[in-house]
Amino acid sequence: MENKSKFIQEQFLVRVKSGIPPNVSFVDELADLLTLSTDSAYRRIRCETLFNIEEITLICKHFRVSFDPELQHMSNKVTFDYLKLDDKKENFKLWLMYISGDVKKIGTSVNNQIIYGADDVPLWHHFFNRDLITFKLFYWLKSILNSPDFADENYDPSLIDEEMISSASEMLRNYNEINSIEIWTEDTLNSNLKQIEYFWESGFFNHKIDALHLCDLFLEELNLVLKKAAKSSKLIDKGESGRENFKLYKSEVMIGNNSILANIGSTKIAYVSNNTFNMMSTTSADFVHENELWLNNLLRKSTLISGVGEKQRNQFFRVLREKVEALKQKITLG
Repeated sequence: MENKSKFIQEQFLVRVKSGIPPNVSFVDELADLLTLSTDSAYRRIRCETLFNIEEITLICKHFRVSFDPELQHMSNKVTFDYLKLDDKKENFKLWLMYISGDVKKIGTSVNNQIIYGADDVPLWHHFFNRDLITFKLFYWLKSILNSPDFADENYDPSLIDEEMISSASEMLRNYNEINSIEIWTEDTLNSNLKQIEYFWESGFFNHKIDALHLCDLFLEELNLVLKKAAKSSKLIDKGESGRENFKLYKSEVMIGNNSILANIGSTKIAYVSNNTFNMMSTTSADFVHENELWLNNLLRKSTLISGVGEKQRNQFFRVLREKVEALKQKITLG
């Protein structure tokens, strides 16, 4: 029994350590977290001393890993992490920091990668422009979370805290450093255009020009993603287009929900969308494996349009731009 417990702890520690950046001392971080001496932390790392329940709980919460030795294989239950959201703006601010922190953690790990099956445009692509950031955050707070601070307000960028804008911008910068694969369909942009259309038809824009400006920003966003796809790189703003870290696929198969698989060192984390834009995550081996199989199957049925396939890439983005232009025309004539 003791040998089995040591083996379980060893496997648990492998998952924990795989997500820690190389420049971080694991023994020091563990000692600080558990309020232990360095020697005591080392004994736990060497599995000479077993963790107690309280220590496992602290480690799971701090390092965002699950403790599921064989348990997930014996049932249909999966444990997810997520940040509970309500109508309070402060909690939404924490959510932004939470997601941004996850993206940074992935980006600073060895052999990092994100595979993203995109039912909606991945949220960080919107964060290249301040006006687009404020619109997305305002929409989520007002129309999805029903924040009382926004209930009686028309779209007003000044109501979005600078701290939230900063977290969103940082999220995009960190994502640009990650090796990523995205799978889009011709419907991936639809929900974003519906948001502008909903605000316009509901009278939440004070001026028509505000709605049209956002449409122009979506056109600018599409052009930016197109350039990144052509170079197979998200680092085009830095003049580092020689470093390929971006693959974009076009799928004819409806994706249905946002699904993400992230590699953090030797650990894989599956993210699934929840309540429009929130994300739940798990390291449960069975669920992660199923998620990986689904994404790989989707990739096999999709067409690579980054780097190669210039004709298909331009055709695909033309369809997306035409959708934006159609909305602009509707707003102009409305």
